[in-house]
Amino acid sequence: MKLKTCLITGQYPPQVGGVGHSAHRVANLLARRGLQVHVVALQKHPTPLAFDESYTSTQEGEVLVHRVKVYHPTPGSDAANSETEILTRYNREMFQAVEHFQLRYNYDVLHAFFLYPAGFIAGLVGRMHGVKVIASIRGNDVGKYVFDPLRLPFVRSSLENADYVTSVATSLTDLADRAITPLAHKAKTILNSVDLAKLRPQSKPALPLRGKVIGTAGLFRYKKGLLYLFKALARLQEQHDFTVLLAGDFFKEEDRGPHVQWLRECGLTERTIVTGKIAPERMADYLQLFDVLVFPSLFSEGCPLSMLEAMALKKVIIGSRAGAIPEIIRDRENGLLVAPGSVDDITHALSAVLNDSALSARLAQGAAETVATMTPEREFREWLAVYETVAAKCYA
Repeated sequence: MKLKTCLITGQYPPQVGGVGHSAHRVANLLARRGLQVHVVALQKHPTPLAFDESYTSTQEGEVLVHRVKVYHPTPGSDAANSETEILTRYNREMFQAVEHFQLRYNYDVLHAFFLYPAGFIAGLVGRMHGVKVIASIRGNDVGKYVFDPLRLPFVRSSLENADYVTSVATSLTDLADRAITPLAHKAKTILNSVDLAKLRPQSKPALPLRGKVIGTAGLFRYKKGLLYLFKALARLQEQHDFTVLLAGDFFKEEDRGPHVQWLRECGLTERTIVTGKIAPERMADYLQLFDVLVFPSLFSEGCPLSMLEAMALKKVIIGSRAGAIPEIIRDRENGLLVAPGSVDDITHALSAVLNDSALSARLAQGAAETVATMTPEREFREWLAVYETVAAKCYA
C-alpha cells in the first residue's frame, strides 16, 4: 500500500522562512521517492472567511498543496479580543480545516512541521481519527515556547500526542525531553541536507565590496546574535579592511531599526550592505562573495541551511554553540566554534582566520568535505526510517 502523508505547516513557499523551505524540501523528497504527499499550509488572515472560500488546492509538481486562510485578527485591531479568545478561535478553525482534509483524503500519517500550531492541531486530529502523527521540532517551537506560559500547553500536547518526534538539533530534543515531557524513546535528530547539484552560482551580484567580505546570511532578528558580531567587527576595523555583507533581510520590519542602530553605534554603517530578500535559487550567487560567514545565534537555533550552503561553497564558517551548529562544526577542523553572546570569542575567531590564510584554507576544505556527506539521499533514508516505524504502527 502506498503511504499517504499530509505535512502541516505554518510556512510554505513562496513564504520565506526556514520552516517553510524545510517543509518544501521534505515534502518533495518524500514524493519523488514514492509516498503520496499533501501539504496543508495554514496562513493567518485578518478577516473571517467562509470555509469553502478560505482555501485553495493546487498540484505543485508531485505534491498537492492546500493553502488555508485562518482567521486571526491583527493584535490591536477593532476585531481583536483577548489573546486567549483569539487563540481559541484560531485553534478551532485550524482544527476544522485539517479535519476536513483528513476526512476527505484519509491520510495514513499527519506530519507537523513546528510544534505550534501545526503539531498541536495534527495531534488533536490524529487522536480523533486514529491517524499516526509525526511532530518535527524546528527551533523556536521548543527554544522559545518552553518559556511561553500561554503556548507551552499546546507544545506539550503536541509532543505527547505524537507517535514519533523528529528534531533538527539534538539540543532541542534534549530541552523538550527534560523540560516539557519525556520523549527520548520516540525521538530522532535529522539534520538538513544540501543538494550540491543545484547549488551553483548563476551570476555575480554587482555590489560595492572592498577588502575581506565578512557577514552572514538568512533572516535577521535578535536571536541570531548579530549585535555580538557587530561589536567584534568594531574592534577589528582599525586592523583590517572589510565589508560587512548581510545576505538576506530582516525577519520582520520591526527587526530593522535595532540592527541599523547597532551598526551605527559600532561605526559600521558605511561598511555594511544589506541585500534584502534573496530567492533560494539565487542564494549561491551571494554566498560566493564571502570570505567568512559568522552564525552567532544566541538560542532557538535549528540547522541553518544557509550555513550548510556556504560550507558547500568552501567558505570559512564561525558559528556559536547553539542548535545543530556544534553537531556540524568541529572546532578548528571545518570551522570555528564560539560561545553564544561572546564578543571576545568572535573577535578571536575572526582574527585567527583573517591573519592565517593556511588555517582559513584548511577550514574551508573541511567544511566542503563535511557537507558532501549531508546529501538529500542521506536525509531521505533517515526520514524513510521514521516513516517505516510509524507505518508499522499504521498497519499493525
